[in-house]
Amino acid sequence: MPSTGTLTVSSTAVEQGEQLMFGYSTQQEKVSAKNWVGLYADPGNGPINGSYVGPSTAYRYSPGASGTVFLPSGALSPGNYIAFYLYDDGYTSLAEPVRFTVRPGAPLVEQPQRRGSMASPGRGLGQLARPEGLAVDRLGQLWVADTGNNRVQAFTANGLPVRLLSGRLAEPQDVAVDDAGTVYVADTGNNRVAVFAWWGGYLREFGVGVLDKPRGIAVDKSGHVYVADTRNQRVARFDARSGQLLGSITAQMSSPQGVTVDAKGQLWVVQNGKADSGNDSVVRYAADGTVAAVFGYGQHSKYGGLSNPAYVAVDGGGTVLVTVPDYDWVAQFAPTGPFRCEFGTDLRFPLGVALDRRGHIFVVDNGNSRIVEFGAHR
Repeated sequence: MPSTGTLTVSSTAVEQGEQLMFGYSTQQEKVSAKNWVGLYADPGNGPINGSYVGPSTAYRYSPGASGTVFLPSGALSPGNYIAFYLYDDGYTSLAEPVRFTVRPGAPLVEQPQRRGSMASPGRGLGQLARPEGLAVDRLGQLWVADTGNNRVQAFTANGLPVRLLSGRLAEPQDVAVDDAGTVYVADTGNNRVAVFAWWGGYLREFGVGVLDKPRGIAVDKSGHVYVADTRNQRVARFDARSGQLLGSITAQMSSPQGVTVDAKGQLWVVQNGKADSGNDSVVRYAADGTVAAVFGYGQHSKYGGLSNPAYVAVDGGGTVLVTVPDYDWVAQFAPTGPFRCEFGTDLRFPLGVALDRRGHIFVVDNGNSRIVEFGAHR
């Protein structure tokens, strides 16, 4: 069958670990949910005359008449590769293949150094029980979802407890704070967002009857609140003032948990479930809700592969930090996707992660019911 479509690649030369984005299109009569893009060594095992020759190094289904798919390069050895766009789980080409080169990855960077910790296990003021999400406000105060104690606590950067939000929360899993100091809580057990004033007074709620197990929350500078609506397999976007549901992001969603908005207003979502394609990855979304980048998917842990990732933070330069509780560390990625290092290997089940204006990194050490501080990364 002659080629009926097109296949493009985002770059013909990438660093090991950098994302590979493939654009595809085909005629309507050739659309199949099991059309796929496969990567092969060049020369290697790519299909010949529509027949199997050898296994691909990676693949991804590409449904619809057109779209994009992301494939990892972190597990690919340096060298030359060729990508094929193939029909219906078979080996008939839908487009001319494209070639690209993977060059060796840069050396790993120095790990951020641990500076100290705050809080201890317990139920008293300044103590934590199974804490999860974390946020840093513009004053440098740390707000932590004290999940096991059904509350949220705020600490100074030096570890002194300064605020306590409690009484109406049920196993909250994440917290976000806007520039005015308003606090938004992913009140997981109550399937809602609870809103508090900076001084701790309860203001309002929204999302009741809409959300099902909200696990992550973020707020942008335009007054939008993003909630990882986990059981509904989406990120819900609300108006911060009215609580009105404005829309949903569902593309390539797989049990979302941690969410954050970076300095450019881009949304990052941690995926750690088995829905969709079963991704364990961090996905960046464009303003229209389409997938713009994928980090950590399908890669060996040596190259930044993720297993049950939980929360994400992004600094002003675009460096991405992801907590990986299965490995008891935090993974650091360059802005374009290559893995740079892991740190905090003495943590037990790290979850929430946030940065302050100095670039210092704060990580929720869930297994030890504390918050650990690291110096700025390099």
